[in-house]
Amino acid sequence: MNVFGLRFHRSGLAVRNVEKAGAFLKDLGYVIGEPVYDPEQNVNLLMCAADDMPDVEAVSPAEGASPIDTIIGRQDALIYHTCYTTEGLDQTIATIEQAGHRLFRVSEPKEAILFGECKVSFYQIAGFGTIEIIDAPGGLPS
Repeated sequence: MNVFGLRFHRSGLAVRNVEKAGAFLKDLGYVIGEPVYDPEQNVNLLMCAADDMPDVEAVSPAEGASPIDTIIGRQDALIYHTCYTTEGLDQTIATIEQAGHRLFRVSEPKEAILFGECKVSFYQIAGFGTIEIIDAPGGLPS
């Protein structure tokens, strides 16, 4: 475990066409999960897992405005965040700040249908990029 209490979970891939992304990931050997609509973020999600590669979450916009509109407005697809889990979000954020890293909360913690209603939030870390943190006290549900 690192000093922040974070564990790598997956990469977030913003895509225009989740079916095309899923087809490519399947051909790479990923097992493709069932599509899920997340009304809190207004995005469609597709979890993809492989035994020998990091998990990927393909994220595509739903109808109306979504948080990834700007990202896919410039290109068809882009890995735009890394996701980590923590068992104590407040302590993790405090430790990151105490270590001298500047972070800006992009979104307030919201329940995530894909992760058993654990709360997720996004942060911009100066000099690093965007991270998502799943607050999962006791670990993620199976």
